[in-house]
Amino acid sequence: MCAGTWGYGDDNGPSVWARDYPKAAGQKQSPVNIETGSAKAVKHKYALKADYSPEPNMSCVNNGLTFVATINGDNFISGGPLDTTSYKLASFHFHWGSNDFQGSEHTINSQAYPAELHLVHWNYNKYATFPDAAAANDGLSVLGVMLKVGEPNAALQQVCDAMKKVTSAGSNFVMTSDFDLPGLVPGDVNKFYTYPGSLTTPPCHESVTWIVCQETIGCSKEQLSILRSLKNNDNNHLVDNFRPVMPLGDRTICCSD
Repeated sequence: MCAGTWGYGDDNGPSVWARDYPKAAGQKQSPVNIETGSAKAVKHKYALKADYSPEPNMSCVNNGLTFVATINGDNFISGGPLDTTSYKLASFHFHWGSNDFQGSEHTINSQAYPAELHLVHWNYNKYATFPDAAAANDGLSVLGVMLKVGEPNAALQQVCDAMKKVTSAGSNFVMTSDFDLPGLVPGDVNKFYTYPGSLTTPPCHESVTWIVCQETIGCSKEQLSILRSLKNNDNNHLVDNFRPVMPLGDRTICCSD
């Protein structure tokens, strides 16, 4: 496997990433299984705040590995484990399965969800560029949101409508209407799990303060089928684009008190 050709297949998937991306064999890798009974309750000084607003002209792409939306507006998270540091939203993407019993990267008490949303933020006041932040210990914070089969989420439907425009790998689309970015966040963002971890894709930098929401957002069977209709770089259905859980090691998972 050559650098830059990673994927989720047998020959280029997570089990062999460390050949070309040594950080993938580190001790603080993500995702992990979150055991709710052993999570340490912590009262943070400041409440976690997701300061999001509607995003105009959002750029969307199917990169053959997932669906990615680039955020250009000023959207931030702060508080909770981030204390007073504001992290700026750069993009969001999804991981999903071929069925409703797998797809999320994190698991809760060993239970997987059919999909997981990652909202990727960077420490923009401290680092000049996103790549600089991604390589630094305190450079990134990712807000993880599980998708649960149920009532469809209206903001997610906007995403699904955009996905229909980027079915083929390498295709892109710019939304003409404002995207309801706040609608992707669960009602109570202050119920969460947090731990120090990594990017779940190569190069797997151990630079992420993970914040995994305890509340889910709803998605319909139809919305999940749209995710599964995307094509990968081999023009096959893009499914099961998730990394299996990694050892927690000596890390502690904390939960909001």
